[in-house]
Amino acid sequence: MIDRKQVKSLLVLGWNFGLHILRGLIPRKKVSQVELFKGYFSKDWITAFTAEEIEQVYNFQQCTVCGLCQEVCVPAWVSEGKFLGPEHLAACAGRSQPEYISDADDFFRCTLCARCEPACPEEVKISDLAWLMRRWIFRVDPSATWSLFPQVKQNLDQFQNPFGKPRVPGQAQAGKVMLFPGCRETALGDPEKWLALCKKSGLDAKLFSAACCGGLLEEIGAENLSPGLDQLVAQGPELVLTVCPHCFYHLRRKLPQNIAVKFILEMIPGNIAPAQKPKGKVVYHDPCFLTRKMGMGGLPRLLLQRAGASAVEFSASNGLSDCCGGGGGLLWYDPAHANRIAGRRVEEARKLGAEMILTECGICQDLLEKAGQGQMPVKRLSELFI
Repeated sequence: MIDRKQVKSLLVLGWNFGLHILRGLIPRKKVSQVELFKGYFSKDWITAFTAEEIEQVYNFQQCTVCGLCQEVCVPAWVSEGKFLGPEHLAACAGRSQPEYISDADDFFRCTLCARCEPACPEEVKISDLAWLMRRWIFRVDPSATWSLFPQVKQNLDQFQNPFGKPRVPGQAQAGKVMLFPGCRETALGDPEKWLALCKKSGLDAKLFSAACCGGLLEEIGAENLSPGLDQLVAQGPELVLTVCPHCFYHLRRKLPQNIAVKFILEMIPGNIAPAQKPKGKVVYHDPCFLTRKMGMGGLPRLLLQRAGASAVEFSASNGLSDCCGGGGGLLWYDPAHANRIAGRRVEEARKLGAEMILTECGICQDLLEKAGQGQMPVKRLSELFI
């Protein structure tokens, strides 16, 4: 009996051998393979890593390919096969630097939510790896990054704000307490209401608007772009308040140690009664940067109790919460992908019988509102106290 697999293998081998002979008969320009190889590693394609970054890269070696991270990665589940998940990112870390750019599509589909990290028995920092690879791409070829985010680049050049034209003009009022609403809030939100909350909380805060801390830009790899941050430091504040979890995380890392950085929820005193009580059941969505990266999962729930809300919990909540889909620039890179992630969250809220989703991140609010198509109200928790 003929072994079909053997016959197929012989035919493939014969075909390739024939092509090899044919190429030898056709005159062609000789190319130095050594020089060609060197070209892959030209100066423009190699960049030095810092000691911290080297540690991040080698951290992937702890990966045992157990697959537990894949089980919790919602961005991979709903990517329609475009994102291979955390395991693939760990595998990419073992490749040469010039090859990173060929996997850019995977790197930018990670929301940097770090949901996979609590599930990893070996504590591999997958989100740090994806972040590092994005920075590498920007360092060696900024145009490659901006080609993926053309509108962000255009808005940044024109308005110094990745979201577009700020609604509130930039201000440089000196004060000991500065309210830093961030780029999203100044372009799409209402910074004045946070000033009202500060006043209600007994804080004499000055608004510093129309400025980007550079955090969301760093999340897509664009390093050292912090429009307005130097001007903020020049005002000499002692305390900077922010209403954006991404700003909270990045300002803590960027500002001098003598400037305290607090999140708006931390400043709501216990003697302030909520201005409104939600009707019906509500469910709180944990922003990844606020809860997982900054450890603020308990305070929002205490404030929910103070507001007298009838609250239920998502099946994945607090430190194990799923992402809204907007993190890491996915809301810009592939809005449809981000919307599918947010849609899962809205659908579960409906199944829980919630009549409103509360969160404490403007980006989460935007994504969840869009996914809810006007059928599921989404509010900031802090708005209950304004």
